[in-house]
Formats: sequence, C-alpha cells, structure tokens
Amino acid sequence: MPAVYPAASQFAAYTPYNNAPGSGRTGYWEIPPNNYDFYTEEEKYKPVVQADGGIMSMWEPMYNPTPEQAKIDREKAFETGVPHGYVPKGDRYAGQSTIKLLVRSELHTDEEYGGPFHVEVSPKMKIDDLRLLIKDKCGILPGLQKLAYAGKNFEDSNRTLEHYGVKYWHSKFPDWPITIRRF
Repeated sequence: MPAVYPAASQFAAYTPYNNAPGSGRTGYWEIPPNNYDFYTEEEKYKPVVQADGGIMSMWEPMYNPTPEQAKIDREKAFETGVPHGYVPKGDRYAGQSTIKLLVRSELHTDEEYGGPFHVEVSPKMKIDDLRLLIKDKCGILPGLQKLAYAGKNFEDSNRTLEHYGVKYWHSKFPDWPITIRRF
C-alpha cells in the first residue's frame, strides 16, 4: 500500500523519516519488539517510550515510596546496616529458575580460556550480568565478549536472555552454545 502524504506545499516538512514534523522526533518509529507467538505476556519485550519519543530498553520507575513505606525501608536499613536498594553481587537472580548453558569462544583456543564450559543462569538475567559471569568463570573481559545464541547477536546489554529467546530455544535444543564470536 503506497504511503499517503499531505498536500505538496506541506511535503517538505512531512516525509517517511519525519512522521511528526516540529516535534523533534525526526525518524522516530516504534522499535519492533521481539514478540513471537511462543512468548507468554510477561516474557514479551515492551519498550518504554518517553514523552520526547526516546525509547528505553529496560526501564524501571525511580524509587518513589509512600511516607509509610519510606519509614519502613529506613528502619530496615538501619537494623541491617545495609542501605536500602542495595543488592549484593550474585543475589539479584536468587530464587529464580535457572538453565544450564554451554559457552564457547571463537576468539580463543580451548586451552586459553579453559575450553567450553557451562554456566548456570536465570532467563531473567541481563546480558551485562551474563558477561560478568563469563568473566568470573574464564577470565575473558566483558568488553571482548560479543555474544550470540541461535543466530542472534546480543547487542543490547540491558535486555534479558528471555528477550533474545534463549529460554525457548534452550528448551528445544539444550546443546546449543552461547558463542563468544569474532565479529
């Protein structure tokens, strides 16, 4: 279906690349989410679109408690000696279901990084956290890790493994590895 444009006099301001002239949202199109039919509603990727048209991939609202909740949080923090909001390293995904993934590197020989190895991860784990887990296991720095799984490159480090379909494909093909790729 061909695009319908306004009158020729207005054509200079309205193009397929500027669907809201004068708004500052030049070239804004909603990012197509990775929403396949096999995802449940809570697994589907839902980008957060800000008022100015900016898109945040993984956004959580700021801490904004009621006065009663703030008092409870302060008392708990004082009693435990740990500031509220602090999450100890490694405890972020505690209690969640896990899957065991194989990790292989195309950058190194097996002797250089300890060969293919398995990591136990939560499907809700962010790619950033996965990179740190791989660093702790084999020593490859996160900046050198260009990860891929089932033909998908993990480019957005704030997305979770679920967003990239790892949970689904791992249930069907448990031997597929996460690859630390060359390019």
